Amino acid sequence: MSISRRELFEHATSLGVVLCVLPSIACNTKDPRNDTGDTGDTGNTGLPVYTYDGPLGPKDTFAHGVASGDPLQDAVLLWTHVSTGELEVDTLEVFLEVALDPEFIHRIAANGYTTDTSRGHTLTVDATELPSETTVYYRFSALGRTSATGRSRTAPGPDATHVRLAACACSNYGYGYFHAYKHLAARRDIHAVLHLGDYIYEYASEGHGRTYGTARELDPLTEMISLDDYRRRYAHYRRDPDLLELHRQHPIIHVWDDHEFTNDPYPGGAQNHDDGEGDWSVRVENALQAYSEWMPTRLRGANTIYRSLNFGLVQILMLDRQRRFLWPEDGDDHYLGRRQANWVTDNILSTTAPWLLLGQGTTFAPRNASGTGGCSWDSDSRGEVLDAVAAAGIDNLLVLTGDIHKFDALDIVHDKSLYADDKSAGSAGVEWIAGSVSSPGSSSSTSGVPQFYWSDGSCRGYCVIDITPERAQADFYGFADILKYGPIAPEEAHLKSFVTWHGTHHQVEATAPVPTDEESAPLAP
Repeated sequence: MSISRRELFEHATSLGVVLCVLPSIACNTKDPRNDTGDTGDTGNTGLPVYTYDGPLGPKDTFAHGVASGDPLQDAVLLWTHVSTGELEVDTLEVFLEVALDPEFIHRIAANGYTTDTSRGHTLTVDATELPSETTVYYRFSALGRTSATGRSRTAPGPDATHVRLAACACSNYGYGYFHAYKHLAARRDIHAVLHLGDYIYEYASEGHGRTYGTARELDPLTEMISLDDYRRRYAHYRRDPDLLELHRQHPIIHVWDDHEFTNDPYPGGAQNHDDGEGDWSVRVENALQAYSEWMPTRLRGANTIYRSLNFGLVQILMLDRQRRFLWPEDGDDHYLGRRQANWVTDNILSTTAPWLLLGQGTTFAPRNASGTGGCSWDSDSRGEVLDAVAAAGIDNLLVLTGDIHKFDALDIVHDKSLYADDKSAGSAGVEWIAGSVSSPGSSSSTSGVPQFYWSDGSCRGYCVIDITPERAQADFYGFADILKYGPIAPEEAHLKSFVTWHGTHHQVEATAPVPTDEESAPLAP
């Protein structure tokens, strides 16, 4: 279906996203301030510069930093939040600059936008018409203050020969420090970070209701229920220095799990919601609004987060495992809900990339010795997805999973009768589970389960997925669980690596991680 530019703008605006069509880079390679020293001179670029003559905003105007998300081959979402302090401001102007270098010598875009209290003074700009696989630097100004510099990167194009992604999940503020984010933010060779859910947790601090982790105090102290509660919890998380830095250095591709709403939803309610907490549907709307304000995510409508992103070598489908519980009208005859399941099938059948990656909530592959179950996905729903993969002729399936607070590497058994003798024939692909950032570890026995290569619930950390036309490799990094309780970041260790070769449908242990690429664009200063 075609959509006009006006319709696209109206749709984006309804989601709180501002479209920013960037001018041609070839026409804008100089910052006039470096030519004349006059901040009011637009010089050869024709780009405006920031000016302001009103009352100065507070020192912490940009206390929640900057962020970027959902990179496309020609666009990326850029985000910030403005704290007004004691200034009574409803609508305010925010100025955005985008450059090819961290010194902003080569600016390629500059423009002013507005935000207001209806969005909690957050702003998300869709910066478009960018070249593929290009690192950009950006900053916002408002109330006479300027944010820290952010760094982002567009997705690789169709001729890409290398993609490097990271995956993480389950960052419970009350259960310890976000050291995994700190280590991940320090890498300069990541195209994007896939966050697989439970970015925030809804629980109360100790002594203020049902809690889940007492290592660090939350804001609000009580459980998230109202819109103000959800906004404050996001704001609290985004003051964490390690999460702040992760967002500043890398684009994030996020999909929610349950705790962005509340624990274990079911049709019409949730395990962690009772009658005294008000109407369930209102709580869901509060969570959705705060999410749309604070997370740079390309929602496909007011509540539709499942989406596709093309990274050249790999087609990424981000899936919503809560769909049939939060919006049961979408149909409940599939693990994903019928409407989403049909969308997944259509996208699989139209995929032309050599690798297909599913980023999703919880366990997909059979986890028992018989190769038939023991996972969250039911066999019929999983079979429908795998049948679509086979019909599309896709030889390389990767499933990245969060939720269960441990690292796993296992094959996706599709035909148990073949798997024992020929893993390539009996497996449909590989599943890698990213562990958790801080949420408490879990364990289970995998002894005698032939499709398991490794399982570890004793460490916190993340996973790096390195993809070439010939292979995909998962490198797991982490540190002992007990170390998350200290504010000083421990050294991380390489835990394990696994590789799946093109067309083999299963994995083997790799002897070493893929070396970091020190030639990547510099981190934002």
